[in-house]
Amino acid sequence: MSSTPWIANQLLRMADGRQSMKLEVPRYNPRPPGVIREGGATDAVLTFLQSNPKRFFCHHEIQVATKKTKVSIDWALCYLRAQLLIEATSDESRNSRYLRYRVMKDKP
Repeated sequence: MSSTPWIANQLLRMADGRQSMKLEVPRYNPRPPGVIREGGATDAVLTFLQSNPKRFFCHHEIQVATKKTKVSIDWALCYLRAQLLIEATSDESRNSRYLRYRVMKDKP
């Protein structure tokens, strides 16, 4: 007799017993998605862009002003654009793939 099926059976019995006794502990996520946390990169980017709402800033300017990493700035800009909190336009003087960002004038 192999021990693998016996162990699998025991694990299934334990899981069934746990569910019948309602021992499932509710999960807690200290960093839920969709929340801008104070002191985070998203908060820093939004605060910086709100400081001068009429001007468009390039990625490098935002990174230097906020002192955050490139990757965290990338994620913050993606999230803020998805939430329609900032707008982006192409930087035609450099290349259309480069973007400049500013706070949305009219929030939807």
